[in-house]
Amino acid sequence: MNVKAFALAAGLLLGFLLFVATLVETARDEGHTLILLSVFFIGYSISYLGSLVALIYGFVSGALVGAAFSWLYNRLAGKVRPA
Repeated sequence: MNVKAFALAAGLLLGFLLFVATLVETARDEGHTLILLSVFFIGYSISYLGSLVALIYGFVSGALVGAAFSWLYNRLAGKVRPA
């Protein structure tokens, strides 16, 4: 499994999901559950600007988790290539 490709895909997916979820909650004028993300993501709020913040944080955290998962998978599968 390619670590960089998987990290990029996971980052894009999580960033896009948080972006859309924040936009939907902003349009519905709700967001009781998503407001808990402000504990972890500094500057996040349920707003249009907050959706951009969620996109950035989601991409970074998704890429980190995706890279860690892919690296661990390769390590356990015995498919580690030399750098």
